[in-house]
Amino acid sequence: MATSSESSGMTRRGALRAAGALAAALPAVAAGTGVAIAKPPPLPIGPAIPPGRQVTLTPILSGEQFPIGAIWPPPPTQITQSRLQEMKNAGINFFITGNYLDDGNIVTYTLGVADAVGGLHVIVRDDHDVANLARWFTITDNRAVPMSISPSDAVAMANRAFGTYAAYPSFAGFSLLEDTEPWTYGNLNAVVTALRAANPYYLRYSNLPPGSGPGYQASVVDYAGKVGAQMLSFDRYPIMADGTNDAGYVSNWADMRAAAAQTGLPAWGYIQTCGFDGHRSPSYDDIAWQVNTSLAYGAKGVQYFPYWTPGPDRGGNFQPAMIDLLGRRTQHYYDVQDINNGTLSGVGNQLRTMRSESVTHANDSVAPARTARFGPDNYLTDASGDAVVLSRFVDKAGDRWLFVVNRSHRTAAKATLRLRSSAVARVSQFDSRSRKVTAQRDAGGISVSLRPGASALYHLAAHS
Repeated sequence: MATSSESSGMTRRGALRAAGALAAALPAVAAGTGVAIAKPPPLPIGPAIPPGRQVTLTPILSGEQFPIGAIWPPPPTQITQSRLQEMKNAGINFFITGNYLDDGNIVTYTLGVADAVGGLHVIVRDDHDVANLARWFTITDNRAVPMSISPSDAVAMANRAFGTYAAYPSFAGFSLLEDTEPWTYGNLNAVVTALRAANPYYLRYSNLPPGSGPGYQASVVDYAGKVGAQMLSFDRYPIMADGTNDAGYVSNWADMRAAAAQTGLPAWGYIQTCGFDGHRSPSYDDIAWQVNTSLAYGAKGVQYFPYWTPGPDRGGNFQPAMIDLLGRRTQHYYDVQDINNGTLSGVGNQLRTMRSESVTHANDSVAPARTARFGPDNYLTDASGDAVVLSRFVDKAGDRWLFVVNRSHRTAAKATLRLRSSAVARVSQFDSRSRKVTAQRDAGGISVSLRPGASALYHLAAHS
């Protein structure tokens, strides 16, 4: 499987973890001796779910909101109700810990603050027990294997981890691995087995690296089967410093969409919110284009990277993200807030429960690799004008919806779409702000004008 090293360098999330967070998973070693320091006595192993608190549906995945997440939240000294309310006000409904929120006491404090704010879920990353299981130990009954732990002891550690956090309603589950490569699938399956034995409902999150080529879809499907995945996630940041886009971004989404359809799992993607090594700071239109392209390819959740600006100690030459290093909101914050509270809370929620039926590129001079060019089908007979992505969805009632996305985040687009009269009786446009549809006078066609990176959603009513 081709990874991000072939496109835009090491993934930023992987770089952040490699810079220091992995230390949380390593045993303490006396300086200069190579001898492991004795660990303190283990905590008592409590019940995975405290009495009186029942969780029978997977948090985030079973919710009524389109999942909108963020990684690199405020640091420990900035975990306050006002700071997490600020995040919620931006339209974010979950976040993954990081930015030094990697101590059990800090994490439980964070969960308590998130509970007080309400409406926020937290995926815990770098819990010591879970990190050791996922990144350090090999889970096996074969005691000859170095650094091994038995499956029963792994379940005991999983129970202890759940017992630490499950009393908090905001707790959603654990982040297990980032930039998950095929060689990790075997042990990751054993980790997932232990977590499922302790509690089958919480989210077991892992993120996949970006990729390209025909083997990527197969690798994602292989991952899903071998680790019992609940969802698929990958990160790829397409807004490059030289003014171009990562040429593989849309192709990567095409492969991920195909893998999601094959496995029946929801796919999530990351959205770039700042400049860093090799990448420029995105404009409003750049961010909207990433969000709308993700939706066009069937995304059932998005995650913003980063929320808080990583410090210089993390490397990467990070420019200001949604919140800068001094805790001030940047223009990116307001851009994301507008997109979340408009497009994603409206169109995203509308598409959340629909099945992605087809995605084609119309009027695109050079369509991305492994994407489909538009051709007449059962619903559309012609598409003229500027380059657009045409994505068709099917709702639970069997009705078709057409999502049109500007292929460019630099220039506006105008396109005319002709509908097949035998299949479409009426056309209505969905408004993200009002959450209402408005019938169009012309049932035979759609004339759409889109600002850079923008989208429009239409309901195609069939003949009764």
